[in-house]
Amino acid sequence: MVELLSPAGEYSSFLGAINAGADAVYLAGNMYGARASAVNFSNEELIKAIRYAHLFNRKVFLTVNTLTKNIELENLKEFLNPLYQNGLDAVIVQDIGVFKYIKETFKDLDIHVSTQAVVTSKYGAEFYKNLGAARVVLARELTLPEVKEITSTGIETECFIHGAMCYSYSGMCFFSSFLGGNSGNRGRCKGPCRQPYTLENDKKEAYLLSLADMNTVEIIDKLIDAGIYSFKIEGRLKSPSYAAGVTSVYRKYIDYCLENPGKELVVSNEDRNLLKTLYSRTSTGTGYYERVSSRKMVTIKKGAYAKVDDSLEKKIVEKYIDAPLKQKIDFNFKAIPGEKAVLKVSAFVNGKEFNAETESEENIDTAKNAPTTKEDILKQLKKLGNTDFELSECVIKVDNSFVPSSLVNKLRREAVELLEIEIFNDKFKNKSSDGLDNALNNADSIMTDIIEIDDKGKSSNESENSCSDGLTQKRAFVKSFEQLKFVLNNDFYDSVCVSKDLLKNPDTESLLINCLKPAYIELPPVLRSLNLSEFEDLIEYAAKNDFINGVYANQYDAFELLKEKGFKKKICSNVNIYSYNNLSASFNSKLFDEITAPLELNLYDIPGINSGFSFLLYGRAPLMHTANCVLKTEGRCQKGNPDKKSFVNLKDRLGVDFKVYTACDEALCFNTIYNSKPTSLHKYFSRIKERKVNTYIFSFTDENTKEIETVTNFYKRILHGENIEPAFDFTAYHAKNGIL
Repeated sequence: MVELLSPAGEYSSFLGAINAGADAVYLAGNMYGARASAVNFSNEELIKAIRYAHLFNRKVFLTVNTLTKNIELENLKEFLNPLYQNGLDAVIVQDIGVFKYIKETFKDLDIHVSTQAVVTSKYGAEFYKNLGAARVVLARELTLPEVKEITSTGIETECFIHGAMCYSYSGMCFFSSFLGGNSGNRGRCKGPCRQPYTLENDKKEAYLLSLADMNTVEIIDKLIDAGIYSFKIEGRLKSPSYAAGVTSVYRKYIDYCLENPGKELVVSNEDRNLLKTLYSRTSTGTGYYERVSSRKMVTIKKGAYAKVDDSLEKKIVEKYIDAPLKQKIDFNFKAIPGEKAVLKVSAFVNGKEFNAETESEENIDTAKNAPTTKEDILKQLKKLGNTDFELSECVIKVDNSFVPSSLVNKLRREAVELLEIEIFNDKFKNKSSDGLDNALNNADSIMTDIIEIDDKGKSSNESENSCSDGLTQKRAFVKSFEQLKFVLNNDFYDSVCVSKDLLKNPDTESLLINCLKPAYIELPPVLRSLNLSEFEDLIEYAAKNDFINGVYANQYDAFELLKEKGFKKKICSNVNIYSYNNLSASFNSKLFDEITAPLELNLYDIPGINSGFSFLLYGRAPLMHTANCVLKTEGRCQKGNPDKKSFVNLKDRLGVDFKVYTACDEALCFNTIYNSKPTSLHKYFSRIKERKVNTYIFSFTDENTKEIETVTNFYKRILHGENIEPAFDFTAYHAKNGIL
C-alpha cells in the first residue's frame, strides 16, 4: 500500500485533488504554513475539508512547517485544537520546538517531519523516530539507493514525485532572506535562484541556480520498489486544475503498478502532455533519484512555463472540481396517521455502517383530501444538493397520510446532521476528553515557560552583564592554511574551527598540535550515505586527537551519528540547527554543548535561555548548501584537479558578487553560496554582551591575511569599548530588521 499525497492552496484545489484520487491532501491554515503567499484555508474551511475527506476514507495533513518565534507559539494551541477535535490526521513540522510542543499537547496527533528539516540519512530518520515522529519527508536531493536505505529503518517515508525543485537543500536556504527579508523558512521565499547569474569572468548570463521541474511518472514503479510510503506532489501555489490533473495521472499509474507488479510501465503520450501543460516548466526531469547531480538538471536558459491548454483545463475542472464526490445514503421513511413520522438514515463509510434517526414532534394526520404520495415524499428526500451525500435507496411507508413538505425537509435535514455527527464522532470515541483537557492544561503550562524578551533584548531571567568578555570564547572558523596560521598566532582568538578540506593539508595537524588553542572541526553541511565514510573519518580523527576539542554539526542527522559513535567531546550546533523560540532553544541546549544564535532573527526576537548562545559577530552568511555544483553546470568540474579553486564568484544581474565554496570530492561534491557582504554586529555588541554568550564567532571564507588582520584589529577595539566604524564593507541586516 502506498499513499498519493496532493497539494491544496485553496478549497477548490482540495476538492479537485480528492475527487481525482488523492489518498491524502496537505494544506495550510492562515498561520504557520510555509507558503505564505498561497490563498490558504480559514479554520472553517479546514474543518469542512477534514470532514469531506473522512467521508471518503481520505486524510488531511496540516502544514505547521515554519520556524516559529516565541510570540507566535502563544496562538498554536488555539489554532490547532479545533482542527484536532474535528479529526485532523497529521501535522507537518520543521521547528523542533513546535514538534515538542505538539507532541506534549496533542499526544495522539501524528507528526510528519517536513522536508525543511533536511533529513538526508537513516540517522536523521532515527533521530526523529526516537522523538515520536510518525513520518519523515525526505530531502529531495537523495538518490533511490539512499531512499531505500532510509526506508529500511521502518519509519514511514514521504518523497516528492512531481513539481518545482529548490536549488538549495530545503530548510538550509537564506538567499531570499538575506536579499530582502523574505525567509524561505517562514514561507516567503522570493526565488532568487530563478534569476540569471554569471560565473567568474563569463560575460553571458545563465540560469545557473534554476533546477528543472520534477516529473517521475516514467519511474513511478522504481519509486514504489524503493519502499516509499507516501508520494508527494508539490504545488500549493498552483491552480486547482493542476492539483486535480496531476493527481489523476499519478493515481492512474500508481494503481497500474500496484495491480501489475513487474509488468512494464508505459505512459501514454496524452498523459505526458497533460503533465507538461499543467503549470510545468518546459524543462523537466526525474530530479536526483537517478543521479547525484547533473548539468542536465539545470535549466541554463530561462525556464518558461508550458502553455496551458484551455480546453484541457476546462475538462479537468468539469470532471473533478465542479462534480464533487458524494457519499451514498439510504432513507427509510414512515408516516402513519396517529403516529409520529420517523425518518431513519444509514450509510456505509470506510467499510462501517452508521445510522441515525429522527421523528416529528406531532402525530401525523389522516389526509382529508388527496393523501401525500410516496413520490411527493421522495421528491423532498432527494434534496441533498448542499450536503456531501446523495440518495441511494429509499423505503417509504405512508397510509392515507397528510405529510407537509416542510416536515419532510425538516426531518431530512435533522437526520443527515445526526448521521454526520455519528460518522465524525466515531473517530474520537476512544479518546478521553479528560486526557485532552489535561494535555491542553499542560500546553498552558508549557507556554508560561516561554520567557518573554524585554525591550532591551534580554530574557527576564538574565541579569545585566551575565557574561563577561573574560569568560566568552572568541572562535575563528577558517578555510585556508594562511587563515589558520594567522588565527593561531594572534592572541585575540581563543580557539579555532577548521573545515574538512583544511585537514587534508599535511601541515595543518602539526600546526594544531604545536599551538595551545583548542581546535574544532566543522563537519560537512549534510550527512548522506554517499559521504558517511568521510563523516566517520572526521569523527574518529576528532575523537582520538587530544588537540581537537569537539565538532560542529549542521543537522540532527550528524548529531545522531555522533551519539551512535559514542563521541565524548564537545558537540556544537552550527547555523542550520535552528533555535527560533525558547522551546527549540531549550531542546537544543540539552543536546549540544554550544548552540548558535539564529542568523535571521533580530536581537529582540532571539530567545532567552539559561545556557546562552554563541553569536556570529563577523562572517558571510551561508545562503545555500547545494547538491549541484555551479562549476559542473558550466562544464568546469574540478574533481581530480590539483589546482582546484576553493572559491569562485557568482555575479547576479545587478553586479553583486556572491562567494561560492566548491567542495569537489570523490565522495560527495557540494557548494556553499555565501552572502556578498559579511555580517558584522559591531554596532550591537553592547547589547549582545548583556546576554549570556558562550562564544563570539568570526567566520572567514575567502579573506586573505591582510583582510583578516583588518577585521581582527577592528574587533579588538570594539571589544574594548571603542565606538568606531570598520574599514570593510558589511551588513547587519537581520540584527536590525529580522524577518517577517
